[in-house]
Amino acid sequence: MNPPPESDTAEESLNPVGTDGHGGPGDLDDIDPLEDPGERPASRPARVVSGVLGLLVIGLLVVLFTRSGDTGPRQSSSPLLGRAVPELVGTTLDGSTFDIDSTRGRWVLVNFFASWCIPCQAEHPELVKFSERHAATGDAMMVSVVNGDTEEAVRQFFAENGGDWPVVLDARTAAVDFVVLQVPESFLVSPAGVVVAKWNGETTADAIDSVIEDFRAEAGNAGS
Repeated sequence: MNPPPESDTAEESLNPVGTDGHGGPGDLDDIDPLEDPGERPASRPARVVSGVLGLLVIGLLVVLFTRSGDTGPRQSSSPLLGRAVPELVGTTLDGSTFDIDSTRGRWVLVNFFASWCIPCQAEHPELVKFSERHAATGDAMMVSVVNGDTEEAVRQFFAENGGDWPVVLDARTAAVDFVVLQVPESFLVSPAGVVVAKWNGETTADAIDSVIEDFRAEAGNAGS
């Protein structure tokens, strides 16, 4: 008995269909995977500059993570490091609206917390210290993001423990966007809107300022 003829349908399924309706590797050779057909030519230089800045940030992050002799809270890894900070918009404790995009030009520590969290309670005086250090110059600020807590409890916590900065109550997707697993977790965002450091658990004012100073020193060396 002669074998049945091969199915044309099976053969076509192994060959991707090109934009002209025909399959085969030859059709894919003409496609630039980095080229967006709808992209304007003027955006290519901006993309190159962005890539260079990203490499510089990543290089400094490697230095920060591999320094010897550091004391204090250890920084943690995160898929957000070296990337633009995720969207963070919500209503604050005082009824205003906070938008992370409005903080460009300043360092921002995004702190996920809950009033019932013991490490959060222990960390809070350090966050107050960091905020007060930069209050006069306005070069850095705090923002707290409530995670798994009630407005009443949070309001009482800040009334009793101080802290004059935005406290976001309803940023519902923020914990997912920042990949937060437990509180407290803190993310340091540069004036350019890039996440440059993360701490799991408690951090301190000195640890935060140390990272800021390292980046400033590196920026000064790069400009000299």
